[in-house]
Amino acid sequence: MSQSEAWIITALGMTVVYIGLLLCVAFIRLFSRLSARISWGEGGHASPAAAPAPAPAAATPPAEPIPADILAVIATAIEVERKLYVSRPDARRTALQA
Repeated sequence: MSQSEAWIITALGMTVVYIGLLLCVAFIRLFSRLSARISWGEGGHASPAAAPAPAPAAATPPAEPIPADILAVIATAIEVERKLYVSRPDARRTALQA
């Protein structure tokens, strides 16, 4: 393959990618305009201006304390996980960060 053929293939590949991106943008805008014209009814998509104001939060009663046996199971699971993944901290499965 010569240098000119390589440049032609590169230019054609980049052109195809950019045309694909432009088509994606065009379809997104088209579907956005179409969805704006559709009447969704009462339970459908409402515009933010037409959305009702949220009701004030009701006072919730205090929660019951967590039983000691449940806390022991949670602590054991965390400790086992810490021992298993001590060499790979990024491989942990939970959101807990120590």
